[in-house]
Amino acid sequence: MAFLRAGGADTIVSRSSLFVIPHASYQQETSWAPGVAYGYYFKSRDLSRISSISGSAVYTLRHQFTFNATPKLYLGPEHKWYLYSNLNVRKYPDYFYGVGGNRQPVSEAYTSRAVSVLLQPQYAVTRHLYVGPHVEARFEHVKTAFGSPEAEAAVYDRYGRAGWTPYVQTAVGVAATFDSRDNAFYPYRGVYAKGVAAVSVAGWGSTYSVQQVSADVRHYFPLFRRQVLAVQLLAEGAFGRRGVPFQLLPTLGGRDVMRGFREGMYRGNLLVAAQAEYRFPLFWRFRGSVFCATGEVFNAPAFHVSDKWKFAYGAGIRCRVNDARVHVRFDIAKNNYHDKLQFYITATEAF
Repeated sequence: MAFLRAGGADTIVSRSSLFVIPHASYQQETSWAPGVAYGYYFKSRDLSRISSISGSAVYTLRHQFTFNATPKLYLGPEHKWYLYSNLNVRKYPDYFYGVGGNRQPVSEAYTSRAVSVLLQPQYAVTRHLYVGPHVEARFEHVKTAFGSPEAEAAVYDRYGRAGWTPYVQTAVGVAATFDSRDNAFYPYRGVYAKGVAAVSVAGWGSTYSVQQVSADVRHYFPLFRRQVLAVQLLAEGAFGRRGVPFQLLPTLGGRDVMRGFREGMYRGNLLVAAQAEYRFPLFWRFRGSVFCATGEVFNAPAFHVSDKWKFAYGAGIRCRVNDARVHVRFDIAKNNYHDKLQFYITATEAF
């Protein structure tokens, strides 16, 4: 369900709008978990530069919760400044499946209690290129269910203590974004490329010394009658000589990167992935898509390839909810590991 509010003038090509999508899920470790995905989109005279505040909130019947907010704001005359930011607060159960690209026979249950803040204020060097600092802070404390000191010691011996004991990370670096898309939410054409390099130093607002890098390149090829071929290449890395909290390691799977795999099941020091999606109109506000993806995670220092390279595929339906081309997205996906089907309901595209 979407609730829309509109207003503006003749010169406005995208009116202000608000949508709220309720949803619910059930898992043994959470019981029923009702939640909402939401988004507010500011009015704009430029369809390629629309400010927004989006996110989600979930609260379970076992008093667990997650809250996420992502403001993306174009500021100043002629949109000379762009602020990408994120706030995440959570007390939520999860599973750790080990590191590397091979599936582990056991998993460890834990509850994450975390707060993280990300700020990337960027200045327009050219019409399409924004550059600026990257600042990120994260505090996390996990609650485990090891059952005995012996079981706890075995987990530390197998995986190390990084991420299992409370930690604080403050990372600083630089971010650069090139964006020539005609629209950020459902592009018909253009290129998007973003690179980030950041470092955190133990003793300087951080528990661990960690170096993080990422590169995200997307190209949107217009076809006939509003059909689009979208492709993405993604690489992420997190490295540290004395350990990296496992929550900071790149992971594939979930609603955006390689749909069809459970998020968090595979993580490592380095992630590489490639995705392609064919998007086409159906009728009225509805659109369809078919997609496929391949990728892998590698663990330092050997960076061995896993026993089975990962591949995922699926299809979905979208429904446009406002002038900014924001779509509610429903996807169904499968992988080559014979896992059960994965379903995703969210707003905006995977890439």
